[in-house]
Amino acid sequence: MLNKRMLFYFIFISIFYSCSNTTNEKIKIFFEKPLTLAQEQNLVLALSDDFSEKNLFAILNNQNWIESFLIKKSLFQPTEIFIASKEPKYIWQKKFYLDSKLTRFLYSGEYPDLLHLDIPMELVDKWLQFENELFSLVTVYDLTIFSVSYTKAEGWFFYTKNNIRINLGSELTDNVSKKLSLTLKYIFEKNLTPSIIDLRYKDGAALNYGK
Repeated sequence: MLNKRMLFYFIFISIFYSCSNTTNEKIKIFFEKPLTLAQEQNLVLALSDDFSEKNLFAILNNQNWIESFLIKKSLFQPTEIFIASKEPKYIWQKKFYLDSKLTRFLYSGEYPDLLHLDIPMELVDKWLQFENELFSLVTVYDLTIFSVSYTKAEGWFFYTKNNIRINLGSELTDNVSKKLSLTLKYIFEKNLTPSIIDLRYKDGAALNYGK
């Protein structure tokens, strides 16, 4: 739950970002940041329509998109709730967000430009080991990785925002990174525009110019 050091911060920003005041003044809800998740708005509506202090802690504790919360009760005053929401970092399997701790919570269409991960959960850590290196390689050529996928049949591959598919192979290794770097250098020096770059070949890469 939120510690006391954070309380002042929440009270201060609540002036700007309060989702407050039910009609019967039983509850006020304050968020750390402006609302962006559908689940945040759904919670506000649910508590506004049917507020019960008895079940409040259980309800909040059951919201897997909440990073931390603080409930403040005062005699003859509305109950105040201060909420810090989790920050989405990835979209996983087109169904869930992952935050920086790789905890899952429902994806409802917000933040569509986040990196899409269509890989088994047990391979996410493997991707994280190479993420910065691969991002650095493509950024040199003004490319942005949009989605990363893995299947047993095809191995690792990703799409850039301009719809180039790059096949990396069954393993993410330093050798794959070097091969990608050399291939991108060649392509941009020759001003080529392939739709698929296939690095799964032992002695080099294959370029496909079809759709």
